[in-house]
Amino acid sequence: MKQTFAGILWVMLLSVAADRATPEDLRNLTGLPAYPHLNSAVMEGVYRTDTLGHWCMRFWASASDSLSTVEAWYRKSMKGASEIDLAQDTTYKKYTGLVGIKLAIGIDYVVVYQAAGQAPTSIDLYRCSPVR
Repeated sequence: MKQTFAGILWVMLLSVAADRATPEDLRNLTGLPAYPHLNSAVMEGVYRTDTLGHWCMRFWASASDSLSTVEAWYRKSMKGASEIDLAQDTTYKKYTGLVGIKLAIGIDYVVVYQAAGQAPTSIDLYRCSPVR
């Protein structure tokens, strides 16, 4: 089944507030860096397993800044992280029209993306535990 990320992103856009996120909205429990100019943010309340069986917590957010600006900030904030274009990543390349990068340090990672160049820029932070 071919999934379109634009449809998923559209649902997310409908739930995003236009104003900047308030400090109480920004409870990032992942320990990974959160972009400083977020419009909205959600810390998921449950752990989920990824395709490799890791239990991961997810903080997802959006920003009005351009994709290239947010990517540059994360590259600077996560020095030493491995980087992959989402068009080459096995998890994300199935979503048509999705552009961005994935930065990984160990099993933790950050995904910065947009659907077909449309604002806002989306940011997902994943803190994962080793497979037991």
